[in-house]
Amino acid sequence: MDKIKGIAFDKDGTLIDFEASWSKGLISLIESIFPNQSDKQLVLAEEAGFNLALEKFVGGSVFVNGTTNDVIDVWKKAFPDLVVEDIMQKSEIAFNDLEPIALCNLEVFMSDLKKKGYFLSVITNAAEAPTLIQLEKLSCLHLFDEVIGCDSGFKPKPSGDTILGFCDALGLKPDEIAMVGDSTHDLNAGRNAGVGLNVGVLSGPANIDQISGLADVVLDDILELPEIL
Repeated sequence: MDKIKGIAFDKDGTLIDFEASWSKGLISLIESIFPNQSDKQLVLAEEAGFNLALEKFVGGSVFVNGTTNDVIDVWKKAFPDLVVEDIMQKSEIAFNDLEPIALCNLEVFMSDLKKKGYFLSVITNAAEAPTLIQLEKLSCLHLFDEVIGCDSGFKPKPSGDTILGFCDALGLKPDEIAMVGDSTHDLNAGRNAGVGLNVGVLSGPANIDQISGLADVVLDDILELPEIL
């Protein structure tokens, strides 16, 4: 543990409550793509990995793990006539005004880690620009040394490329990094980058059976992280 100098956090499901923050946005997006066509809306939801009736995301699903483009690719296999630009525009409308719901007081939590000397980053499969806005709304953006999204010039998770980008920016080695995330993509990225500590958290849609085999340690949420560090 003494070797860890930097911590890379996933965003959704790790820092931000996945369902409280984004379920309404996905429902709005699905309804805007196929207005008044409940059968097709159900297909979009199922393909994305979302239970419309329960308004819950499925752990390991493409919406939880992947990028917006990954979701669109899945949807276009089911409905080839969908237009990517149209979905992207509708997605911006559906999600941009939503308020992110933090899983804890991120400003206090990250401040404490900074005081202990850790370099901090957010590495997400969401786009960089909205991620910056969300972190600013949660009053913690200034505490991160790097924020890397799926469109920041690196291969997105599960590739370890984004983590290596964090390392390069701060002059750190991969085995000096702790990767903290709630999904298989997060932890596979940690494995692929060769991080020193792979930390799974159960605050997102995934369950312990889905992530325990990839993690060095599994925590209920990030609040337990300082104790193991």
